Amino acid sequence: MTTDSGAPGEGGGVEGTAAPDADLEAARELNRRFAEVRRAIGALEKVLLQGPRRYSRRDLADDQGVPERLTAVYWRSMGFTAVDRDTVVFTDDDADAIGDLAALVENGEISERTFANLSRGLGYHMGRLAMWLTEALVDEAKSSRGMTDAEARQRMLEVMPQFLEVFENQTMYAFRRQLASYSARAGTEVLNSVGADEPDELFPLQRAVGFADLVQFTRLAQSLSGSELAHVIGDFEAVCRDIVSVGGGRVVKTVGDEVMFLADTPEDGAQIALSLSESIEAEPGLPDVRVGLAWGPMFSRYGDVFGPTVNLAARLEGVAQPGSVIVDASTARAVSAALPGSFETLESQVHDLHGIGPVEVVELRRGNSVPLSLTL
Repeated sequence: MTTDSGAPGEGGGVEGTAAPDADLEAARELNRRFAEVRRAIGALEKVLLQGPRRYSRRDLADDQGVPERLTAVYWRSMGFTAVDRDTVVFTDDDADAIGDLAALVENGEISERTFANLSRGLGYHMGRLAMWLTEALVDEAKSSRGMTDAEARQRMLEVMPQFLEVFENQTMYAFRRQLASYSARAGTEVLNSVGADEPDELFPLQRAVGFADLVQFTRLAQSLSGSELAHVIGDFEAVCRDIVSVGGGRVVKTVGDEVMFLADTPEDGAQIALSLSESIEAEPGLPDVRVGLAWGPMFSRYGDVFGPTVNLAARLEGVAQPGSVIVDASTARAVSAALPGSFETLESQVHDLHGIGPVEVVELRRGNSVPLSLTL
């Protein structure tokens, strides 16, 4: 007796092969996407690395005269995974870059500690820049082309080579411009120290430092999708960076919903702080900010600032009400002396600030000064 093996429900017909066919098609699609990504990454890496990996740490020591220890320190400080001495990972460009900086150590021009600090700074900031540029292209593909995240990242890999020359030129231009600006500021510090009282070598810089953060951001974040949250943070950072730049200050760093900024004078700090609060209040979709501002001595190291004044500003932010700017009484007097009538203060109150103690604080308001404008 025979049976019809093609009958429905017997495992040999259309229904019996549907699932295996679907699994096979999914596997083929996965392999296709995998191959596309591999090709795109390979093509991009070929352009970026400009040559094959040819050297290990041992090879650089034997052929280029670069001490293995300095190669290891450089690679780690740049933020890359450590490699053993015989793993071939370095290109000719790697050998030149590591060798050029290592030569300064070998010639006694810089210490090994400075060597590590320089490479760490380059790795940190170039890593952030690389992330920023790639994510900007991903966001562009998603917003203008309606792509999914995966599709947008695939497109970024494919189009990056055509933007590379422009990005490299912009990076070098921005670096030189920023270096010129910071060098000029250092020169100003030298001139200001001539004939001045004995400087405080522990905290030699007089600056206004401020912290601004979004109010109830944690609660907001729980109600938004990842892309919506990224949009809020992006808008917040953009407004902050633009206001700080227009006001003549510098953004020290941003950490999620908080930005830290510097200004060279107490009045510039006050103008930036109030304009931040006003601009973000007027920005649809953004919650209010609270800002703490202090004027006083501090010291700078590797792109950051430290000292009691910085700690004070951070604590002042913590007691600020939504939409307000809080300063200590000493900073309020410095602002008033610099620009009488431009800013006003409410009645002072004493707050016991964590780690600092009782501090007389006041809320800063706008007087007859004009808010900073972002109009181009």
